[in-house]
Amino acid sequence: MRTEILFSNIDASQPATSGTVHIDQRVQWQLTVEKTGTDGDPNVFIEQAFNGGGQLPQPSDWYPLPNVCEAGGGFAIDDTIVGIEKNSLKGNWFRIRVEPNGTTTGTLDALFAYKTFP
Repeated sequence: MRTEILFSNIDASQPATSGTVHIDQRVQWQLTVEKTGTDGDPNVFIEQAFNGGGQLPQPSDWYPLPNVCEAGGGFAIDDTIVGIEKNSLKGNWFRIRVEPNGTTTGTLDALFAYKTFP
């Protein structure tokens, strides 16, 4: 099991994009987001990308994994700790994006834990 810290004590009132995690094989994963002292429910967008190919080793386009239960497609962080998991990830790259959604105070932490399979 590997763990990547995507956010550590970031300002929940500002939009932010995490660093990227490169994944080159099938994984099971879980994203854990913890909020502290917020006055709203920020939205997290989980995004994946694919290798650019040729001369582009980094991804060029990011595609959100839709939350089919939310109209906006993001995941509302509406509790102190929220865990989101999935059995697989199709892209080679992973990141999250946070939108304040009316939040004016507080901080966020986010961990991405994953297990690879041959």
